[in-house]
Amino acid sequence: MSFGTVFADPAVVGPLLGALTDVDVDVLATLGLDGKPEDYQLDSDRVTFSPFVPLAQLLDNVSAVISHGGAGTTLGTLARGIPMVVVPQGADQFFQADRVAASGAGLALMPGQADPAAIAAALRRLLDEPTFAEAARRIGAEIATMPSPDEVAERLRAEVAG
Repeated sequence: MSFGTVFADPAVVGPLLGALTDVDVDVLATLGLDGKPEDYQLDSDRVTFSPFVPLAQLLDNVSAVISHGGAGTTLGTLARGIPMVVVPQGADQFFQADRVAASGAGLALMPGQADPAAIAAALRRLLDEPTFAEAARRIGAEIATMPSPDEVAERLRAEVAG
């Protein structure tokens, strides 16, 4: 679970972590830029906290991601073919949430729908219904065929130099 570097408010994330302890999963939760495990009133050996590190370092062996829907988190997760529950908090995250849901690679829970129990239920659904993982893997395969940033930069340079 990652709510990015800005939206990882213990008041938002803490109750969600509490609800996730009732799901039969081990949870890896990011702490944002300056969060600390002691910020959370949680007594569970199923939750591990991670200080800020690049998301790519955390996605190995992950079955699903719960996220705020930030662009980097969404792209990084889908590039790995991992389904998502997106709980947008602001900015363009509502667009990402809509696109993830429309693609079939996850579920979006908008404000008013995103209480901790509903998010835990959405995670259970992602894990129980293989169509979400299939759609996420399909998107990951599409992303893998895209040119690298270096290739795009070279193409742009060649086009401008034309």
